[in-house]
Amino acid sequence: MKSIAYVIPYFGKFPKGFELFLMSCKNNPTIDWLIFTDDKTKYEYPENVKVFYDTFEEIKKRVQQNFDFEIVLDKPYKFCDYKPAYGEIFQEELKDYDFWGMCDLDLAWGNIRKFITDEILEKYERIGFLGHSTIFKNVPEVNARYRTMIDENNYKKVYTTEGAFAFDEVGMDAIYEKLNIKYYHEIIFANLKKYDYGFFLDLMPEEDTQKNEHQVFVLKDGTLTRNYVRNHKIFTEDFMYIHFWCRPMTYKPVVYDNHKTYVMYADEVEELKEEITVDYIMKHSKRNKIRYYAKSIWFNRKKLTLKRILFNVKGMFNYKRKIK
Repeated sequence: MKSIAYVIPYFGKFPKGFELFLMSCKNNPTIDWLIFTDDKTKYEYPENVKVFYDTFEEIKKRVQQNFDFEIVLDKPYKFCDYKPAYGEIFQEELKDYDFWGMCDLDLAWGNIRKFITDEILEKYERIGFLGHSTIFKNVPEVNARYRTMIDENNYKKVYTTEGAFAFDEVGMDAIYEKLNIKYYHEIIFANLKKYDYGFFLDLMPEEDTQKNEHQVFVLKDGTLTRNYVRNHKIFTEDFMYIHFWCRPMTYKPVVYDNHKTYVMYADEVEELKEEITVDYIMKHSKRNKIRYYAKSIWFNRKKLTLKRILFNVKGMFNYKRKIK
């Protein structure tokens, strides 16, 4: 089995839902997560989540050592552009792994190995195309792929300029497409629409739109399942993970236990204590538009700017082509 480690530099207080994230990591014991952080809050970290306590300034110095020009890393959010360079920056911690990955924290994992098999790892050097989960083969040639100079938005410009460029996504796509290197970009994840009041998935085929009307997600025994109603019947399908994408989620459980079952619906996460029926899904998939937008504005009040909104909306349109 190919070894995999996700790398996550995160500075500041971990987000709400971090306990859910950790529990879902525990459900994937053959994969490691390496977290570099200054948040020393006591959590029950599973054995496959390795924590390295560092300050933002210390990690910034480490990133700078990887380049022969002065970089711009003025705030933690800028790390998104540096994600493709993690294979070089954290090469010491990653030296014993076959693959390394980048991911976000506002998600819950299902069974990763069910979707990213050794067969896929043998065939591709890059698995995924979005910043919330992309995996790379851990060899020098692939780790340096981000240094390929193909247009004006190359790594040198991105790393010497303030602001976000989505270099981990559109920047790397451009490089791989220019080099004509095939990479794995199947939609094996549930990516929730950020600005839609409904609990709707983005990047899905048009013919699957009806699945969004009445649905809930269930995390049970390490498997993440979408349960949706169609013609008064329940249908199911599994996903590798669900990405909440800064939606104003309310996490009701006080303690998370991977032996219990959890349900996610209309921006709520709670322990499931009853059977999933048609009536249950119809009831819990109802949404109040005004309540959602009020909650979303408050939840994102510190980062809700017109520039940020336009940036994210542009990103959504860019990736529509992935499903064509």
